[in-house]
Amino acid sequence: MTRTARRFFAVTPVLNGGEYLAAALASIDAQNRGDWTHFVVDGGSTDGTLDIVRKSMESEPRRRLIEGKDRGLYDALFKGFEAIQAAGATDDDICLWLNADDYLAPWAFATMGLAFGMYDAQWVTGLPGRWDAQGRLVLVEPWGWYPRRFIAKGWFHPFCLGSVQQESTFFSFGLLRKLAPALIETIRNARLAGDFLMWREFARLCPLYVAPTVIGGFRLHGGNLSVRNADAYARELRKYGAFLPPAIAARSMRFAYRIIASIAAGNKRHRPLGEEASQIR
Repeated sequence: MTRTARRFFAVTPVLNGGEYLAAALASIDAQNRGDWTHFVVDGGSTDGTLDIVRKSMESEPRRRLIEGKDRGLYDALFKGFEAIQAAGATDDDICLWLNADDYLAPWAFATMGLAFGMYDAQWVTGLPGRWDAQGRLVLVEPWGWYPRRFIAKGWFHPFCLGSVQQESTFFSFGLLRKLAPALIETIRNARLAGDFLMWREFARLCPLYVAPTVIGGFRLHGGNLSVRNADAYARELRKYGAFLPPAIAARSMRFAYRIIASIAAGNKRHRPLGEEASQIR
């Protein structure tokens, strides 16, 4: 049976993110697969963000701007998801969100289109990458396997086993539609940990697969919300996740890296994307 080609829908929630936004937009524009639509959701920026977006739209008709006050990052994100639905997304279409200071590798869409078909997956992540303030890739983490039950239990966050990296994680619109309205409202009201809540629910619904390459990355520049508000982030996560003392958490992550890196290559959710899958879209 021939599967209809998947489209990509990206959302960028932003408020005064002008310093790095142009690079984030350029990383989407540079994708070597062209069937995408990008919604930038602005909550009332006053720093030139809107000028950057509008300028980019002059040469990029696949970009849309949504303006208006919101309750915060995750409320803006779900405004973008609502726009995806209004744009006629199907359950097989692939969604992602890229914050204003994040970055996508130019092969991200093409690789993820291949991965979703080859793995018959509903959500896929890549190897976590980190870029510095100058846009240099400075770290790739060998996290090639995310046990589904551990995500669902709430053990994957920075104060336990490490994070499922938002910038590298893509999911089907059909999976997004399975989120219960009450959970969506909880996520929309979250300040910093909404993605953690969404990943937990996704894991309850289906497994997370891993494409064994860098897909996107977190730009570490010191002004990141999760870095600048680390204490508030920890307090919010404590309401939902399993915490360990910092010293124990650090040791558990080092141990987990060794174990997971050693088994990931043989795991069915971490198969290389080979020539035999080149026609799957």
